[in-house]
Amino acid sequence: MNNLITNKTAGLVVAILGLSLSFSAVSADDVNWDTKRAEMKAKFDADGDGKLSDTERQSAREAHKQKRLERLDTDNDGQVSEAERSVAKEKHRAKMMERFDSDGDGALNDAERQALKEKHRQKAMKRFDVDGDGQLNESERETAKKAREKFREHRATERDS
Repeated sequence: MNNLITNKTAGLVVAILGLSLSFSAVSADDVNWDTKRAEMKAKFDADGDGKLSDTERQSAREAHKQKRLERLDTDNDGQVSEAERSVAKEKHRAKMMERFDSDGDGALNDAERQALKEKHRQKAMKRFDVDGDGQLNESERETAKKAREKFREHRATERDS
């Protein structure tokens, strides 16, 4: 019974993390997206026009993909195996449990799950609440939905390659 609860909790954590990752890269809680964009432009804006062209954007994607590969490909064979992916997921899960399992019992109770959901909500609001009114209007929700779909497509493409 305890394993069933632990497995359900782990499944819930993975589902929530999936949603969380769809809104942001795995990074610090307080990502300043304007700063991140400025850093990307500075690094990849080869022609110096202040914008990323399709070619420059592709270069940024390739650099990100290479950095991710270096981080996850522990056997250095140029591919991320299912075993390596599982290890990375488990490390991420352990990190999230460390952050949100306040009572240290190895499982998230209702209050801890609520704290995780609230952190996710705050991140989404910070990223997508363009008008700053504390709520996502229809346009902002649509933008968030498109970002989530784009992330899922990107993740599926990376898995296939």
